[in-house]
Amino acid sequence: MVSVEKKKGPSPFRNMDWLMLAIVIALQGIGLLVLRSVAMQMGTPDLYTKQLMAAVIGFVAMVIILFFDYMDFHVLGFFAYVLTTVLLVLALTIGHGYDEVGMNGWLLVGPFSFQPSELAKITLVLVAAFFFERLYEKKNILNVGFLVVLSFLPVGLILKQPDFGTAVVCVFVFFVMLFVWGIKYRYLLIGLVSIGAAAIPVWVYVLPKVLEEFQMKRILSFINPAAYSKDAAYQVRMAIRAIGSGKDTVDLSRDYASNWVPARETDMIFAALGEKLGFYGAVATVLLFTVLLLRCIYIATFCRERYGSYLAIGLMAIFFAHFLENVGMNLGLLPVTGIPLPFISSGGSSLIANYIAAGILMNVSMRRKTNVTFS
Repeated sequence: MVSVEKKKGPSPFRNMDWLMLAIVIALQGIGLLVLRSVAMQMGTPDLYTKQLMAAVIGFVAMVIILFFDYMDFHVLGFFAYVLTTVLLVLALTIGHGYDEVGMNGWLLVGPFSFQPSELAKITLVLVAAFFFERLYEKKNILNVGFLVVLSFLPVGLILKQPDFGTAVVCVFVFFVMLFVWGIKYRYLLIGLVSIGAAAIPVWVYVLPKVLEEFQMKRILSFINPAAYSKDAAYQVRMAIRAIGSGKDTVDLSRDYASNWVPARETDMIFAALGEKLGFYGAVATVLLFTVLLLRCIYIATFCRERYGSYLAIGLMAIFFAHFLENVGMNLGLLPVTGIPLPFISSGGSSLIANYIAAGILMNVSMRRKTNVTFS
């Protein structure tokens, strides 16, 4: 039986993961600095105000999470999963969207809008970690079925919005956790060969039916940027110019990105960051994310239970997917998918979800011991 643990835990202050907390605060500081400059140049100061409010809410949520034992999420994770699944269904039925992104994924909460898919990524990790722990102890076909169904149910609901980028992140997170769990390499090889064999049929017959026209154009513009330089590839072309204009100096008054880069406050925030903070500011941001990811791996490796290890790896995979995709698409190295940069991009739902993920990671770190390693 699974039950919520009631033992006394460590002090959040004495056992705090100060390194991770410092990284989160540093990234948030960079994000607010860049976003404030962009918001003022765009003439939308309320954009910065809302982000600041979300940062406060997120930070409070992170602190509250520290007072739980992460083993409590064995039970609480399922409640959170059910809630986010219901919210995803509501987003499909009564939710609203924006014409420029072509999807309906937001719920109105008074004067604010909320995106359930941001929390769904975290609850997916909570539930998947539970079943991966059970399967490590004893392989059971029923648990395999629950793992697959509960992991891919939110993926299907997110695809219906349609939010292809977030759905890909969820799938990526699942397979990272599966790899760490210990899937045999021959199965990975079979999977890669199958994906390669199915690539052409999927491209020709499936993607045009699943993706919206603007999403297909994003992929085509990545393959052949010159053919879409004035429409689908315009955003990336302007982002690269903005990053290049930053050179090696910090100057918050630069406004090329604010004037010419579409979605410069959300998807293309790294373009504004590179322009305003210059080469060294961009490199410092990348290094902060690198240390954050390495810290997540360290926490996962030295954890007292496998459940905590799987939680840390799953949440690390979320941060990694967002960091890699956002920076990559700003540099023209990956297709544009509308994935925000954690703690940097504008977006209250995303920012609060990032703080919740960081809170769970610090929770695991506070209570870890060195008696569990991956085999």
